[in-house]
Amino acid sequence: MCHAVLEPPAAFARVCRSAGKASADFAMLEPGDRVLAALSGGLDSLVMLEVLLELQRRVPFEFELETVTFDPGFPDFNAERIAEYCAQKQVKHHLIKLDIFEWLNDPGDGRFRRPCVRCSRLRRGNLYRIAREQNMNKLSLGHHADDLLESFMISLLRGQGLTTMGPNVPADGNNAGRGSLRIIRPLATVPEAMVKRAAGNFEFPGAGACPYKDELDASGDRAWVKRMLADISQKIPDLRQLMLKSMKKVELPYLLDKRYLDFKSPQ
Repeated sequence: MCHAVLEPPAAFARVCRSAGKASADFAMLEPGDRVLAALSGGLDSLVMLEVLLELQRRVPFEFELETVTFDPGFPDFNAERIAEYCAQKQVKHHLIKLDIFEWLNDPGDGRFRRPCVRCSRLRRGNLYRIAREQNMNKLSLGHHADDLLESFMISLLRGQGLTTMGPNVPADGNNAGRGSLRIIRPLATVPEAMVKRAAGNFEFPGAGACPYKDELDASGDRAWVKRMLADISQKIPDLRQLMLKSMKKVELPYLLDKRYLDFKSPQ
């Protein structure tokens, strides 16, 4: 059973304020939206659900909210606990269940040497499918500010461009017209540490961990960049806030993308 939160405690209130401002700044929530919140069972996605419920009570317009969980069939993963939590919150819950554990561990198929890539594609494709089947126009994901900063650094260091996970982007990665599915990230400007503090106000269900977690923590790009940023923070304590500030101020003429450069001499 979760704690009843009548007046949000300080940490959760700060998260809600930050998420509310980000929602307004990036037009994440609008009147008449049908939002599908993806719940992995981790703290980030469950805090996101609580934030959306709080915003649903407080914003001066109406939007609908449902939830979905992708169950990859991993041992010890318990999607039913997430469904029970949503029932307590009186939020409709959808379950996408696929038994992909054997596929990801098939040593004879080289495609699965990077299981997280395969799992991510399956999860993303199925989340998009259920969102469209249920006539939802927004799919909400629980990525927080640290996730965005880490993705930016990975893209930079791997030569993939100056990019990250946007707060409000088309699901298909293009400038699709109005009415198409969009991905929103209400916690995009909320630091991970603040999300964890806010989670302490609730009794969230434990749904189990990914069996590849230890491997990812030891050798994955994201864990490596997380450690690197932690080291740099010893020299620059406000590193994450400063990086977010820089990402909001792009100076295109001073980068190297020729699409945005004007070589004409002034007349």
